Amino acid sequence: MKKGDNFTNECSFTYLNTYMTTKKTTDSSRDRIVDAALELFAENGYDRTPISAIAKRADVAQGLLYRYYSGKEALLREIIQTRFADMQHTVDIDPYAELPEKLEVYLTNVVKSIKENTRFWSLFYGMRGQPILEQVLGQEYKEIQNQIITSLATFFDPRGAHSDHTEAIVLFSIVDGICMNYIVSNTDDYPIEEIIECIISKYR
Repeated sequence: MKKGDNFTNECSFTYLNTYMTTKKTTDSSRDRIVDAALELFAENGYDRTPISAIAKRADVAQGLLYRYYSGKEALLREIIQTRFADMQHTVDIDPYAELPEKLEVYLTNVVKSIKENTRFWSLFYGMRGQPILEQVLGQEYKEIQNQIITSLATFFDPRGAHSDHTEAIVLFSIVDGICMNYIVSNTDDYPIEEIIECIISKYR
């Protein structure tokens, strides 16, 4: 190997090492900012949370925050889009499974997501119906909702007493109501697992 090749390899390694270190630092800063924003939005409300408070909670300079996000609206959008992307995976279920099995997997996925992300869902349900949510999401929430309902419709027999789409809307509405009540109630006292089991039993 030539001396020049050694120099080139060393430079490449140094560049790669620097790049990876910078990326980790950037990812860490962005994660802290998003986590801080979610915490403060849930604790104090979106309107009552200034950017300065988010930067302080995240332990970053306000200028750095603006380097990643244009403002609170961009932060809220990322928070919601990330969680909605996770929710779409709740309907990733074996298409050949029987209806009760599909329901059990779907509802288990939903309960797991709600329990692991109570702060987000508290924020979301608290903001539901507010103009800022529609401003941030536009038609995106309705599109995601429709995608989930379309997936749920595959659970049901289209030859049933009601259309598979209608059955899916009913199921989605029931689950949405359960999740909202779980969040707004004292979560320790709300029997969400028993309620989910009751739903599954009705389809056995």
